[in-house]
Amino acid sequence: MKQGADLQTLVGYRVQQANLLMETDARAALAAYDLSPAKMTALILIRDNPGCDQTALGRALSINRSSAMKLVNILADKGLVERRPGRDLRTNALALLPEGARQLETMLAAVRQSDARMTQRLSADELVTLHDLLARLGPATDAPDDDD
Repeated sequence: MKQGADLQTLVGYRVQQANLLMETDARAALAAYDLSPAKMTALILIRDNPGCDQTALGRALSINRSSAMKLVNILADKGLVERRPGRDLRTNALALLPEGARQLETMLAAVRQSDARMTQRLSADELVTLHDLLARLGPATDAPDDDD
């Protein structure tokens, strides 16, 4: 389908299209693990934040509590994470299990290969620039006042 100048000049549209390409390839790379890129991201967050609870995980993934619970159930059923006693009786602390850590390393290798494949037309300098530009997307924020 024809994509005119209006679509080609909208950064959000171009980022979304690039994301769809990247996610499709990453999903294919993770197919052998029966996990989506979002579930792999959850494993990374749990690994990097041992003892976090489902609410914190949901916030980090921008999903609601119910979705976070379902996601953790899937990861727990696969033997990748476990719930442990949390800071109070209403929460569970999440922990990456040894099998989760092992599988995560192989999943990361597969997704890194996907990233390399999808960015192979970029030079090393262009890839650094892309990372820098993506990090700068979003509204400008005011620097906090020193008086506060």
